Amino acid sequence: MTLYRNLARVGRQIRKQFSFNEEERAETGIGVLIIFIALVLVAAVAASVLIHTAGILQQRADSTGTTTIRQVSTGIVVDQVIGYDGATPAEAGGVEYLAIFMSVNTGGSSVNLANVTVSLTVNGVTAVLVYNDSIFASVSSSGTDNLFGNSVWGLLSKSHNDPTSYGVLVESDPAHSLTAQYPVLSTGAVAAIILNVTNTFGSNITQNEPVQGQITPEQGAPAIIQFTAPESFTTRTITLQ
Repeated sequence: MTLYRNLARVGRQIRKQFSFNEEERAETGIGVLIIFIALVLVAAVAASVLIHTAGILQQRADSTGTTTIRQVSTGIVVDQVIGYDGATPAEAGGVEYLAIFMSVNTGGSSVNLANVTVSLTVNGVTAVLVYNDSIFASVSSSGTDNLFGNSVWGLLSKSHNDPTSYGVLVESDPAHSLTAQYPVLSTGAVAAIILNVTNTFGSNITQNEPVQGQITPEQGAPAIIQFTAPESFTTRTITLQ
């Protein structure tokens, strides 16, 4: 009996120690509720920050991807380089005029030929040429039976004293985007950058002479010019590249 009474006394003391009255239970519940609300608010703020950051990163990724695609796809390619030797007989002279025919890269954006940079190295001399909007002609609607007989070549002569200029000659322009002031090369169009080699370099491109250069647009891949003149000229018009 004594042992039983002792155990009962201990049980009552334990219950008294861990028992709460109604006020204490209410305060405990309110504290837990405040902590829970605080956790929800912190989670909501964190989620908002993550969503905002993810949106910014997505926009930057899209912008970077678009810019990269444009940089890779945009540009111009050299379709053909034709030279003209005005000497008689042809083998006695050298290439005096160059017509560098170009088109836009497949899937690329339009390129303003007035804003490209033309660099060309002939006989160890490098020239950098800029566009002159007075040197412009188009045969896209009328065609021509003599490409180098067009009067535009006269504007590149030494008498004009303009050795650092190039002009534009339009071969095909379905979108009608190539004008003298704004020669915009669009998809499907073909145009030639024309220059007077003799006027620029002081000499012609002679037989077996290497020529290098490039046409660099504002954006996109440059067009590469690289050829070696034939060992002998048999005609006045010569395909060089």
